[in-house]
Amino acid sequence: MKKTGKASDGSVLLPAVVDLPQAAKLKAQLERGLARGKGVTIDGAAVRRISSPCLQVLLAGMDAFAKAGGPPMKIVSPSAAFLETVSVLGLQDALGMVGA
Repeated sequence: MKKTGKASDGSVLLPAVVDLPQAAKLKAQLERGLARGKGVTIDGAAVRRISSPCLQVLLAGMDAFAKAGGPPMKIVSPSAAFLETVSVLGLQDALGMVGA
């Protein structure tokens, strides 16, 4: 199983299966970006399945970056599976994925 990765440009590359084992690593990556005062880009192109713990981490990250008032956290290239899960749970607005 591929783990959540960090691209050389600072974006977080989500693996095909984003479940509980990836939640802690994802949280740590978001915290590092927030501590450095840099925005974080989440690349969701490879996602085939994403669990609610990881969505909770993303929601908390969005909130933390917004409250910090610096560069934002954003989600780019969400896969169809990612979009479907977000839509079913009604999280499009909260994750900034309206019209994605």
